[in-house]
Amino acid sequence: MSTKRIFAMVIRHLYIWPRSLERFMWSFGWPFLEIVIWGLTMQYLQKQFISSFSIVTFMLGAVIFWNIISRTQNEVAINFLDEAWNKNLLNIFSTPLTPEEFLIAMVIINILKLSFTVIALTLASWFFYQFNVIASFGFYIPVLLLNLLLVGWSIGFLVTGLILRFGYSVQELAWAITVVIQPFSCVFYPLSALPGWAQQIAWIFPSSYIFEEMRRILSSGQINWNNILTSFLLNIIYLVFSLVFFRLMFEKARENGKLVKLN
Repeated sequence: MSTKRIFAMVIRHLYIWPRSLERFMWSFGWPFLEIVIWGLTMQYLQKQFISSFSIVTFMLGAVIFWNIISRTQNEVAINFLDEAWNKNLLNIFSTPLTPEEFLIAMVIINILKLSFTVIALTLASWFFYQFNVIASFGFYIPVLLLNLLLVGWSIGFLVTGLILRFGYSVQELAWAITVVIQPFSCVFYPLSALPGWAQQIAWIFPSSYIFEEMRRILSSGQINWNNILTSFLLNIIYLVFSLVFFRLMFEKARENGKLVKLN
């Protein structure tokens, strides 16, 4: 394991990040617009249905938390695709860089970029809607954030493995997979709102437990640690599976020459 090779990959991607409007929109533009649109919509609904229940607060928390998952997953999968689109996969993997070092670099890049995204969303939610994320979640933030990151990384590694196995025919998953998962994650509504068959599916997604606890914290200030533990254990299982899957698909792609086809 070489920290120099990992650092080199991090620098490579960070160098082009501020120079690309597309990447800027992924990190700041679209999340910011999502906060503004959802916030305005919920403010309108709040005025129509006068209640002590803060729809705006619940929705903004959901938007920020979901962006952590989606941006994390996107960053891992799209950075890999970016190397393929630029015909650079053979170049980087013909060096001593290992797949593990590549993934570690992607995780570091994701954390750095995501920090700016979350800070921007936190400031926007406070400035426009007086929603203080830090005060609302307090010392629960680290455990919630860790689980959200683990969900995003697991999905990102899985999608990258699928791209290695099936090529560009499944590259749409880099954007679409979180759309498929979102309804079962109960991002904007409680688990009880789903039909029975969908609730059974939702229980296998770690994200559903996190969003249930997000609403519990905002409504009562309490947390169900059993749900947090369940989410964490599921995350560990899925993370290990996704890493093993990625490694197997990488070796298959190298043996079958699919890295050349992606290049």
